[in-house]
Amino acid sequence: MKNRVEFVDEERNRKAFQSLVDFTANSILLLSEKIETPEDLASALADTISLVYKAPMVLSPIPYTSKSSIIANNFDYLTAYVINRYGEKVSPSNVLDVKPDLFMKILKYTSYSMIENIYEAMLSTPADTRPGKNFSSLASHMNLTSLIGWLIFGESKDIPYYRLAAILHDAGKIIKPEAHIDGGRQFFNEVIQRVKEEEHKGNVLDYLLTVKDRVEKHHSTDFKPDHIAAENERFPNQMIEDAFSRNSECKPFLDMLHQKSTADSISIENELVKKLGKEEYMRRYEKCSALAYENVKNLKGKGAKSNLSNLEGYKGNDNRVKGYLYYINFPGVQSFIEYFSDLKDVSTASFMVDFIVSTLPFVHFDNLLSYKTRLPLEALLAVSGGHSFLVGRSDVKPEDFINELQNDELLRNLDVSLPITYKPFLVDEELAPYDTADLIRESQFESLKFKGSATLSLGLHRICDNCKERPAVEKVMDQYLCSRCKEVRELSNKRGFSARVAPIYKIGASEVSLGYNNTNPMEFVSGARSDGDSRYVSVIKFDANDASTYFANTLTWSEYVDKSFYTDYWIKRSLRETVEKYYEINQEMTKRLIAGIQFLGGDEGLIISPSLISINFMIDMVKRVHEKTGVTFKVGLVTVKPDHPIQFAIATAERIMDKAKIEKSEKVKEEEEEVDRNSMGVLVSSSFVSPSVIGSFQKVGDSTVLTFKNRISDVEEIVKMAKPNLSKDEKEDDDFKNFVKEMESVVEFHFAHKNINDTLIYLIRESVRHKKYSQLIEKVLKSYKGKEVKEISLLDIYFTLKSIDLGYFKVRK
Repeated sequence: MKNRVEFVDEERNRKAFQSLVDFTANSILLLSEKIETPEDLASALADTISLVYKAPMVLSPIPYTSKSSIIANNFDYLTAYVINRYGEKVSPSNVLDVKPDLFMKILKYTSYSMIENIYEAMLSTPADTRPGKNFSSLASHMNLTSLIGWLIFGESKDIPYYRLAAILHDAGKIIKPEAHIDGGRQFFNEVIQRVKEEEHKGNVLDYLLTVKDRVEKHHSTDFKPDHIAAENERFPNQMIEDAFSRNSECKPFLDMLHQKSTADSISIENELVKKLGKEEYMRRYEKCSALAYENVKNLKGKGAKSNLSNLEGYKGNDNRVKGYLYYINFPGVQSFIEYFSDLKDVSTASFMVDFIVSTLPFVHFDNLLSYKTRLPLEALLAVSGGHSFLVGRSDVKPEDFINELQNDELLRNLDVSLPITYKPFLVDEELAPYDTADLIRESQFESLKFKGSATLSLGLHRICDNCKERPAVEKVMDQYLCSRCKEVRELSNKRGFSARVAPIYKIGASEVSLGYNNTNPMEFVSGARSDGDSRYVSVIKFDANDASTYFANTLTWSEYVDKSFYTDYWIKRSLRETVEKYYEINQEMTKRLIAGIQFLGGDEGLIISPSLISINFMIDMVKRVHEKTGVTFKVGLVTVKPDHPIQFAIATAERIMDKAKIEKSEKVKEEEEEVDRNSMGVLVSSSFVSPSVIGSFQKVGDSTVLTFKNRISDVEEIVKMAKPNLSKDEKEDDDFKNFVKEMESVVEFHFAHKNINDTLIYLIRESVRHKKYSQLIEKVLKSYKGKEVKEISLLDIYFTLKSIDLGYFKVRK
């Protein structure tokens, strides 16, 4: 992963500006139907705008609607709570019963493209347009400004107006970076005009005019949050000048850096573009931005840090602390998900992971504020892979929040203990520097502490019929279940898999029902349409390479938020676009894949898919994400029968994913390395698999025949050679089947002779005898490495084709 420079698309920004006007006006009209006081309306509108800035988190992977009260996505509970709390009191114990009606109207799936346009424009528009200073986006800057305003002004009656002004104060930069006050004025004028056109009655216009006035004056000295956020996101000119002055190509940017106004900087930029040409200018800009970033990072590492570098002295109840940063971690995410043997339970467990570290803490903290003020959505800085960062004001003591959350009834029933660590986030008017390492280390230490277990009475205890590990506490239907399995089983009736197959989804221009027929979930996901329809299912785990290094290489909180959401956004959007593509190819199999989406968080995911389309789907999806982000991924895919114990298949896919990682080459400098590191490991088995038996597949005779380290470009090349017809799933594709048979004959030969030299000779003969398969056979031959370790990608290529083959309908003896 590398830091990338993304240039502003002016036309997209113009469209995004209009989309933000439309979205804001529509939200005002919808919210004012149920919210009475102008203060609550201002707060609710600020929350709604914040939803747009957190588009990757609040937009479900596939747009959906539902006439029922079931919510299909974890973050939709958070969204529904945030919007509904102004009309009704929602406690942590009943947040799973919150109704989706109002948020469905605001974030209806027809708004997806509008919200994405706004988010993408704000993500690529820098908070500071001067070269070398634009480390953070407009979205994260306005999010941080609003959050700081809430922390500073506490329970002030005007805080809802102040917060709304802060969340929109730089909106004018989207279209007028050189005159963003004028752009902000234009934004509010257009919103007000839209509301007037709807002949809205009430005092909405009064509060909009109040907010508009604050936005127009946000450069005044009393608009402190903007100054605090900006100071945190910018670094002294000297740090940038050092980098620019050492490189002749960067020296012209020094003049732009020293200008007092954005308009003057843009004027110089226009002259440079005329002189150099747009392409050359962009190349230099990207190069010099990278040099400036590296220089700032190195200088900060040598001691140029904030005065708050040592925060231990503020961990008590010092009234100088305005807000704390909480790191909420779900320990052993994979162990928790893999604990269950039924797909319905696994789906529910996957849903619960992010719910427990995001929605549940948010609701608890909000309730602790006793409705004197609301916890703004901006306070949830990031949620990814079973952990979150939440900022809370200091009028709630950290110990009270931690005790409240750890004693939550849901967590007790699930026997989950969340290690929560914290540190000051804002002291007086100074923001703590970005540094998550200490919080994460402290959290890991807390996770290792032995907390004991429930005391059981003497004598024998009935073991849970589901997990076979914990003592049963109650009989549910015909099974005796422990408290964890009982809780998940009860939740699975409304959440997880059941909720995922219930809605009507929007795929392209079509409204689609998944057509779940109450069959076994794994059979359904495999693509089976009847009891005699025997197909296999693929369990897929994927994760970004070197994510920890990427996030460690971060200078500010705004940059961290941008990075956290950026990859998450493109994973979800790429998945949706790939779903739209495959729906055109094979509607039925694509619907089954949607039902199998288990977990997408940050830079990783778990998907269960019909094996027919799983390989091709992941190739296309990973390529899309990589193209947009530059991030590389490792994928583990295991194809098994639908009745295979799901927890072992997931654990096996994760192990394969780890083995599939292609490390960086030591011979190539990091900044010059452009090697394709997107990789995929594939395993197919008709019998039981687990992480411990993977090794038994890898070596046969005198050589390793299964490596798992396959570049996705190579996997794609293999699939293109065999040309499977993915739309033809009712019966086998004969041409494709012949390729599978050819590879089967090679595999059978090697297993019979167990000698790599004999197998290589056989491959050469087959290449001469069967010209149709010569390219595929040459691919196998080229994969052979025989100097130190005899290794050939024989089973890698065979399993790639066999995984697809097992997705076709066939009646087996």
